[in-house]
Amino acid sequence: MPFDDPIYLDRDSFEELMVDTDEHRLCWMYHDLLSSARIAWLLDESAGKGSDVHESWASMAWVAAGHQPGSFYLLYKWYEDSWGPPQRSDLYYVEPGGSAGDLRVRALDQSFREKLNRRELAWCDSFPARVSRNAAYFFGDQDFWISQMETLLQVAQSSPGQELAAFDRYFGRRPDGEKAMLGGTMSAYFRSIEAVRSVLYGLLESDGRLASAGHYLGTEALLAALRPLTDAVDVRMLPDLTDFFEHLAQRFYEGPSLGAYLTRQAGRILETRTESGQLRWLRLNNQSGRMLLRELYCRCAPSLAWDVFHRWNGALYFTALRRPLGGELPRGVCVLARFEDQTGRDVTSLFWLSNVTGGEVRLCEGEFLEDLLDQLLDSYIPTVDLPVGRLWEAGDVAACSFRLQDAFYHYYRGRS
Repeated sequence: MPFDDPIYLDRDSFEELMVDTDEHRLCWMYHDLLSSARIAWLLDESAGKGSDVHESWASMAWVAAGHQPGSFYLLYKWYEDSWGPPQRSDLYYVEPGGSAGDLRVRALDQSFREKLNRRELAWCDSFPARVSRNAAYFFGDQDFWISQMETLLQVAQSSPGQELAAFDRYFGRRPDGEKAMLGGTMSAYFRSIEAVRSVLYGLLESDGRLASAGHYLGTEALLAALRPLTDAVDVRMLPDLTDFFEHLAQRFYEGPSLGAYLTRQAGRILETRTESGQLRWLRLNNQSGRMLLRELYCRCAPSLAWDVFHRWNGALYFTALRRPLGGELPRGVCVLARFEDQTGRDVTSLFWLSNVTGGEVRLCEGEFLEDLLDQLLDSYIPTVDLPVGRLWEAGDVAACSFRLQDAFYHYYRGRS
């Protein structure tokens, strides 16, 4: 069975998932083929959660590409009344697993909700509505009786060999980063069909029995769940469709958006002024640093971002410059960070939030970065906490830059 242990979300991780959805760092899409109560119930049983869903309830499925290659989120909303709010929602994360790259399904355990009060539970329960608003932002208001994917495939077929230009026109004046997310989620649409088919065929091969739960689902029920997936799409085309939209996403946003390469001379300026105390730094606490760094990566290098439940282990420092330190170091905020990514590899990055033209953020390169960060790690640097989640309202880089500068000058003004 392609089910792994569940991923236990804490409250902060769930809040970041909400922020990712609200701030459009994730792109959600309604999934017409998986919007089947029978499939949702089978997933619920296969995950060993023990469903309390009534047979008369209806379900709707939503999919969003994750930040890691080949991964995606799958959300099910359960409705007693099709025109009312959902009674329950189930969230899964699907990722490649093993040397063969088979998809592994993991339920996202939200047992942290048991400790919340009524107001906090209402806040958590707003997540499905936020997903709907996110999907409407990316794909427009949807008629759930019409297959949206059919329209998107028609766009792809309208200009053979020039599909990128066709989707560029279709999605209009959106930033390339959003168009890349759209392509990634359309790829996840087909990848999720493969995943669910794998689950159902795995149950058939085991005679419909869930070894972990001791439940027997029955061959007839499994075939009934498989039938719409088989009839609606040629299964032989699933890998090609998945790869097509993944390639489309990569062409819209290839690699990180890098600023200028900072020379060794720029590094010496930063190192010597830091050592002499002329250039002072602050360290953001773990939660603030994690949230800020994820936002910076989503803007400059989405392929290097990580999913919300990853346990971030790292350090983030920032300093503010009222005046340029030479041509390579303009006014603004310098953010230097090192953390361990999901593969266990150490990543060192330098971002520059500049004040020119209303604010821009750049991911910079330089051979001196490791030495400079080692120097900061070996020094005493004060730690501050910031409500970073509020710094990015309206997507304003300049506002974030000025808030960081204000925090920096406020801290050191009282200690001059």
